[in-house]
Amino acid sequence: INMAAPPAVMPTKLSSIQPAAAFDAEKAAENLRKAMKGLGTNEDTIIDILTSNCNAQRLEIEKKYRQMYGRDLRTDLKSEISGKFLTIALAMLDHPRIFDASECNEAMKGAGTDDDALIEILSTRSNEEIQEICKQYKIMYKRELERDIHADTR
Repeated sequence: INMAAPPAVMPTKLSSIQPAAAFDAEKAAENLRKAMKGLGTNEDTIIDILTSNCNAQRLEIEKKYRQMYGRDLRTDLKSEISGKFLTIALAMLDHPRIFDASECNEAMKGAGTDDDALIEILSTRSNEEIQEICKQYKIMYKRELERDIHADTR
């Protein structure tokens, strides 16, 4: 997917995962690679790294992983884990506004609309964040979010 670089992620007091105090992107990338290399997968290590670092740190880890190994972390995760664990792991690597755009799309997919999901996302984001969600939605789906919501909730 061709995506514009979203703005930097700044952890807030509202974030459920706060920045790791002793953050080392290189060490985290190295541990992720070890967890997926060879026979079997150390899922506990993957969980620990993804849940003990805030979103901005996870994005940095993903970048460092590519720099160190010339490999895409998401692709490696897809080859090692599956199901809901994979879905959550990949979502944790998304920039928050990209995740929001994806969730808005999911809320309008198929028959019916998940109004609660749309309300949750759009009523808890700042105007600036909503503008970024709209921008990412257009890049990802080649459609206007506002038009899709209007058409889907009539």
